Amino acid sequence: MLQSILIKNFALIEEVQIDYAPDFNVLTGETGAGKSIIIDAVTILLGGRAQTEMVRKGAEKCLIEGIFSLPPHHPAYGILSELGIEAEEDYLVLSREISLNGKNTCRVNGRIVTLGNYRLIGTGLIDIHGQHDHQSLLQPEKHLFILDNLGGAEHLQLVKDVREKYETWLSLKKELFYLREKEHERLQKIDFLTYQINEIKEARLKPGEDTELAREANLLANGEKIANYVNLAYNQLFSGERGQSVYDLLSKALINLQELNRLDPVLENLLNQLEPCLYVIEEVAGELRNYRENIEFSPARLEQVEKRLQYLKDLTKKYGPSLEDVIAYAEKAERELKTWLWSEERALELEDSVTTAWKTYECAALELSTARKKLALELEEKVIRELKELAMPHANFSVTFLPSEPAPLGMEKIEFYISPNPGEPLLPVAKIASGGELSRIMLALKTITADLDDVGTLIFDEIDSGIGGKAAQKVAEKLEKISKSQQVICVTHSPLIAALADHHLFLEKKVEGGRTRTTVKILGELERVDEISRMLGGDKQTADLRKHASQILKKR
Repeated sequence: MLQSILIKNFALIEEVQIDYAPDFNVLTGETGAGKSIIIDAVTILLGGRAQTEMVRKGAEKCLIEGIFSLPPHHPAYGILSELGIEAEEDYLVLSREISLNGKNTCRVNGRIVTLGNYRLIGTGLIDIHGQHDHQSLLQPEKHLFILDNLGGAEHLQLVKDVREKYETWLSLKKELFYLREKEHERLQKIDFLTYQINEIKEARLKPGEDTELAREANLLANGEKIANYVNLAYNQLFSGERGQSVYDLLSKALINLQELNRLDPVLENLLNQLEPCLYVIEEVAGELRNYRENIEFSPARLEQVEKRLQYLKDLTKKYGPSLEDVIAYAEKAERELKTWLWSEERALELEDSVTTAWKTYECAALELSTARKKLALELEEKVIRELKELAMPHANFSVTFLPSEPAPLGMEKIEFYISPNPGEPLLPVAKIASGGELSRIMLALKTITADLDDVGTLIFDEIDSGIGGKAAQKVAEKLEKISKSQQVICVTHSPLIAALADHHLFLEKKVEGGRTRTTVKILGELERVDEISRMLGGDKQTADLRKHASQILKKR
């Protein structure tokens, strides 16, 4: 329920705060006083499209703020919880700021949120019906929603089951279609992956093989140089000509030190340091000799190694960049190949699953259709009865079932048909009903569904357009009836509707200091007599009109 709304610098409104009663509220005033501006402000408050042109001339920004009273289990609380917004005990505050610079700030309980999240909350708070909006309410795609809501929790659970079974069937069907559509691609993939895996497996790769081969190739290519350096080093260390190797010279030096040590033992330490060097040189020379014996000068082996290295290089170009990456690629390709090979088995399984899921969905959809036809008969009776009370005594109303492709809501569409007058055929409501008739049909539906509707506030903008007399009186009575279960806010030119309201707000346009602004005033009983008298007779105020206005008010 909308408790109050604050509007600042919005169009013709400088600043107004409107407090609403929980039941039946009406807004009246001269044409152009700004009644539609109030509805526009509420639309913006709920997340409607905002434009900078809405900011009052001379102001930098406008503000619209509303306070809503919510029942304990209202869906808005769930959305607040998901968004991490602290929920007050029994009320909600929405506010929007629209600036000339295009900045649009949305707040929920003082917390800034995105417009998308803001709209999620605002959507379920108020239902606005303008003099043309009820035509969209009666669009065929809305009819199933209206009918299903009449069925209560058990019926809505059946609707939910049909939707879930449809989604299961559709999901399986899409997967099967994908597999069958991809059959050509699947066979190509299997051939391609098999070729790649075999190519890599035939290479018999070993981690680090390319590094080892590169070293071997280097040795083979430089074998002569290496042998020459080894010979030189070996001869210089151990087998030099004429006893001039390091080993020979060091041996002579050791002999001299030994003789010197006998003469003067003080140099024994030098002898002990030098003697191990002789063994080191001998060991190094032995290693060089062994290395020299293993040096290979085979051109055939060099060609073989270089050929293998090029082969590995080609593989890394295709699957690399390293040899380890090539090996990893083969493992990945084997896993993917298994998936493609398994998909054929999956397709065969899916064919049975799709058939089973379809039968399950079809059975649930037929059950839902049967339940809907029963509800349709109840709705037809109720609408016809309501239309009779709304001065359409001969109207005939029908819920027509039309076959459709399988869908989340079942295998049928429905459309409301009407025959307003005797002898006329039943035809789609939206195509043949006049504006006044549409208003009454919409009111009939809202009256029937009022107790089932989660929306706490209904706004009717000039719903009396195109009707008058007895029909207007019946519309007023229906609005009053709806207000017993939901808050009703009605912008009207009808004195009959205004007279039945519990709370009467008067909008007036004033020019002060060269500026036009709209004001809102709550009318007392005597002021209501004046306003309803004006609505009855315009500028011509007479005692008879005031008396008639008083009589209308007394009928409340």
